[in-house]
Amino acid sequence: MSLPRARLDRAEKISDNMWSLDLKESHHLVHVKRCRIGEEFEGLLEGRKLLLKIEGYEQGRVIAKERGKLPIYERSRHISLLIALVKNNAFEDILNHATELGVAEIIPILAERSVVQLKGQFTKKMERWRRIIAEATKISGIGNPPLLNTPLKVQDLRDESLPSLRLLGALTDDAKPLGSVNIKQQDDVVFAVGPEGDWTEGEMAYFARLKFLPVSLGPNILRANTAAIAGLSYIILCTEGV
Repeated sequence: MSLPRARLDRAEKISDNMWSLDLKESHHLVHVKRCRIGEEFEGLLEGRKLLLKIEGYEQGRVIAKERGKLPIYERSRHISLLIALVKNNAFEDILNHATELGVAEIIPILAERSVVQLKGQFTKKMERWRRIIAEATKISGIGNPPLLNTPLKVQDLRDESLPSLRLLGALTDDAKPLGSVNIKQQDDVVFAVGPEGDWTEGEMAYFARLKFLPVSLGPNILRANTAAIAGLSYIILCTEGV
């Protein structure tokens, strides 16, 4: 059985081996995970996983002693998900599962057919999405959360910022089956998934100029969240040589 986990990004190191957790993570450990004094938990921090033991509480904060480092697995390939904004529940589902799978970067796209608008809600949305990602790292034990980019339009994408292998989930006749693409273990990959109703012709033309390869995930029409996770799972398995 795995230990409870907390993020240490906002914790304070008060001595060589003692930590004071922030109020949110302290509440999570004590009131959600029901951890008590003397119990151990895993602390996640950029690229590290620490074993800690709860020593006490101070003004609502957990005081924990560092007992050692734990092994942490970080993927060697940079896998990016470029995902059109879809309805809130579906988009949050994508954030959760993409984080658990170990993507390095998530790039939200304001597609022409996206039904979600961010006017007046941008800051709150980004804060909520980052919280969802942070929670997902605690489920999967990931030290480094994926980078969440500011939402862009397709036309804002730049060639120099993209890896060499660029895959575009598409419903077009020229889309190759994803399983037929030669994805090497050394490849960094970006995988793009459009909104319900797919990309517009103009967006597809821009992807073509950026040398994205249209790929198909099978004969069935998939929802965006299903397509994103199915495609990512296959790509990650290929790059990890599983």
